[in-house]
Amino acid sequence: MARLRQIHVALDEAVMAAYGWDDVPLEHGFHTYRQMRRWTVSPAARVEILDRLLEENHRRAAAQGEAPTPAEVDGIEGEDE
Repeated sequence: MARLRQIHVALDEAVMAAYGWDDVPLEHGFHTYRQMRRWTVSPAARVEILDRLLEENHRRAAAQGEAPTPAEVDGIEGEDE
């Protein structure tokens, strides 16, 4: 199990480096997620990764002309106020 966890950490670090997100401390360990305790990144890292993935998704969709950029979405929300 220890070797499997080392591989998990190495894979996560390689993916983060591929995105250029080396600045996010992953802090692997046993963390609770959805009422289960499991070996994964810290809750803070998980939130940061999901936020960045969402931003990247919006960026790519906008580049393809399929969706508004995050700035455009913010502007649309502001009109309702």
